[in-house]
Amino acid sequence: MKRSDYYGQKKSGGPGKVLLWIVGIIVLALVLFALYIGYKVFAVGGSIHDPLNRDKSSLRSDKVDLGKGDPFTIALFGVDSDAKRSANGGGQRTDTIMVLSINPEKKTTEILSIPRDTKAEIVGKDSTEKINHAYAYGGPDMAVKSLEKLLNVPIDHYATIDMDGMKDMIDTVGGIDVVSNATFSYDGQSFTKGEKTHLDGKQAMAFIRSRKEQGAGGDCGRQERQQLVIQGLANKLSSVRSLTHFNSLMNHAKENVKTDLSLGDLNKVRSHYKDANETVHRHQLEGSGGIEDDGLYYFHPSDSSLQENSQAITSNLN
Repeated sequence: MKRSDYYGQKKSGGPGKVLLWIVGIIVLALVLFALYIGYKVFAVGGSIHDPLNRDKSSLRSDKVDLGKGDPFTIALFGVDSDAKRSANGGGQRTDTIMVLSINPEKKTTEILSIPRDTKAEIVGKDSTEKINHAYAYGGPDMAVKSLEKLLNVPIDHYATIDMDGMKDMIDTVGGIDVVSNATFSYDGQSFTKGEKTHLDGKQAMAFIRSRKEQGAGGDCGRQERQQLVIQGLANKLSSVRSLTHFNSLMNHAKENVKTDLSLGDLNKVRSHYKDANETVHRHQLEGSGGIEDDGLYYFHPSDSSLQENSQAITSNLN
């Protein structure tokens, strides 16, 4: 079954808009109130800043200038926290992988979701395996290089959020509201397609972790639910009421967010890239998958889908 049979290529001006701000939505309030909450803001900004080991993408001739509003790309990683794997020296694997191409002049953002089971070359590892392993092996540096190899597009920046850490953040703001994209049950929780539901942290984690359950829609359905939860959290974080939880949210940000964007960069994105929210196109790689000789499931994107989606990202940079 093709992934597009479930998800297809959605074009939307709604849920996808908030994904632009996952880059800094957790620290967006900090930037807005930096003038009078200075110390806390910059302390958190410093702790989440984790630069890539390079000056610019090797696929770029010139470095992107965020201060001038240059179109740019950013990889978004939602990672898990596996205590057993961590104890054995393993790194975090990415449950969510997205690439955004953001152009404020065109007022357009292209969002491409990459299935975590995509079989790809892991740059620096000399292996071909699931692309979500790249982050575990070499952190954002290896993950970004592997994405560039797969898509043949420059990845200018990245942002990572610990999906497990979102649970406490959601509880801190008093829960979030979502409209379920499917009817299914998981971990003692039941959800109905089209029904608006208020979720606490535990319920939200059940909502985004469901994949194989009847009606859940596999990886495609889960990726869309991850977007819905991020949207719900972003809505809460951007409300005035979130200020009452300022200190707790800052502590969560320090523990669960990493990006190569400095606090100054995030402020430039906030200042110069709002118009890119006007039109948001959401894309999904098409292809097929199955269990292979090693007993693992792999997804193989079609050449035509890779080319089409890479072109969508690249054309939005011009």
